[in-house]
Amino acid sequence: MRIVVTGGSGMLGHCLMRVARQAHEVWGSYHTHALNIPGCSMFPLDVTNEAEVRGRLKPLAPEAVIHTAALTDVDECERSPETARRINSGGTKIVATISEELGARFVYISTDYVFDGRRGDYREDDQPNPVNQYGTSKLLGEEAARANCSQSLIIRTSMYGWKLPPRVGMMEGLVAALRAGKPMTRFVDQHSTPLYTGQLSEIILRLVELAATGLFHVGAMEKVSRYEFSRQVAALFAAGCAQIQPVPFRQIDGLAQRPQDTSLRSQTIQQRLGIEVPRLRPGLFDLKRDLEEPTKEGAVGR
Repeated sequence: MRIVVTGGSGMLGHCLMRVARQAHEVWGSYHTHALNIPGCSMFPLDVTNEAEVRGRLKPLAPEAVIHTAALTDVDECERSPETARRINSGGTKIVATISEELGARFVYISTDYVFDGRRGDYREDDQPNPVNQYGTSKLLGEEAARANCSQSLIIRTSMYGWKLPPRVGMMEGLVAALRAGKPMTRFVDQHSTPLYTGQLSEIILRLVELAATGLFHVGAMEKVSRYEFSRQVAALFAAGCAQIQPVPFRQIDGLAQRPQDTSLRSQTIQQRLGIEVPRLRPGLFDLKRDLEEPTKEGAVGR
C-alpha cells in the first residue's frame, strides 16, 4: 500500500514510518526538521497551504494518508489559539479534502483532550467538551475529517515516546530528571490511558490495513495516574535514584487548563475488529529497549 504520513518528523510520525516501511511504500512530510529514514522518502510540507499539499500528494497517489501533523504544545495552543486552529483544524480540512480528491483513506490522529476529564473512562459515544484550546482545535479537526473525506478514520488516543534530536520531549526530560535524583511531584489522581508510540503505530497500521473508518478510542488497557506512570518509568530507568512525591491534582497557574481524568475505553476496536489493546508495562519495556538501542536514523537538518 502507498502511505503518506504527514508530520513524519514528529514523535508519532517517525515511529509510524519505521513500522509501516516493513510492508508498505512510505512517504513522510516534515515542516522544519528534515529526516533520513532508510526505506522511506521525505519531503517538506506546510499542511496549511492547500496548493502545496495538492502539488505534493497528487503525484504520489497515496492509498492512505495518515495525518499526524499538528500543533501539540498545549500551552502554545492556549497562547496562540488562531495558530492552533489554523494548523489542527484548517490543515486537517485541507489534507482531508485532497485525500478525498485522490480517493485515499484519511486517518486523523486526535486526542483524549477533547474531553473535560470530569469522570474518565470515555467511550466513543460520550460527548466531547474540551477545556483548553488544544482540545478545541483537535475536536474541530475531527469535524473537518468527517466532513471532507468519505473514507475517514479518526483515532482518539494518548501517547508517550521519544523525540528525535535535536528536540527533547517529555520522556527524555522525565528520565533525565529521575536519573539525576531530582525531587519531583506528580499528581496521584490525574489519569490517562497512554500508549507507547510503537504500540500505537502497529494498531494504526492494522486499522488502515483493515480499511476501517469511523471513530475509535485507542488507549492502554488500564488507566494510570501521573504519579504511577512516573513511578513505573523510574523502576525501569532510574531504580534507587528517583524521588517522586505524590500530590493531589490542581491546575497550575499561567498554563492551559488540564483535564483530570481523560482515560479512554478501547473496547470497540476489540469487539468490532478483534484488535487487542496492550497494557502499559510492555510499552515501557519497549521504550527502554529503544532508548538503549537507539536508531542511527535522525534529524539531518532544520
